[in-house]
Amino acid sequence: MFQRHRSRGFSLVELLLVLAVIGILSGIAIPSFLGQRRRARVIGDAQSNVRILAMALEGRKADSGIYGTGGPYKWTVAAGASDATFLPAVSLQGSSKMDYNVAISNGGLAYIISVTDPSMSNASVLSLDQTGNLTLDATYNK
Repeated sequence: MFQRHRSRGFSLVELLLVLAVIGILSGIAIPSFLGQRRRARVIGDAQSNVRILAMALEGRKADSGIYGTGGPYKWTVAAGASDATFLPAVSLQGSSKMDYNVAISNGGLAYIISVTDPSMSNASVLSLDQTGNLTLDATYNK
């Protein structure tokens, strides 16, 4: 008698269904992954440049006894160094165009460096004070 031969493998419908599921998952995962890569690059650039500013401020305090007077002082990586009279040797690097603000207080004995992202409506990225306390902003890093 005739025996029906059952082939082993996948049908065309099963393969199309698997491809559709992979396509949907890729459409969701890839944009999220790219956003996380951008945030990581921004935070890395910001941390690096904040450390450069902090070292320059510490050098200024070692020379003159204070971090500076007045303020706030601002650097924009997109435009290069902003205030040539305050920390003229500072050259910030990185591909992310952040704004760096230095606020000096307590008679020149304290400072806070804050970083904002102009491409995200000036969202706060992080801040660093003279004690070395680095704070990542929770609203930017969601």
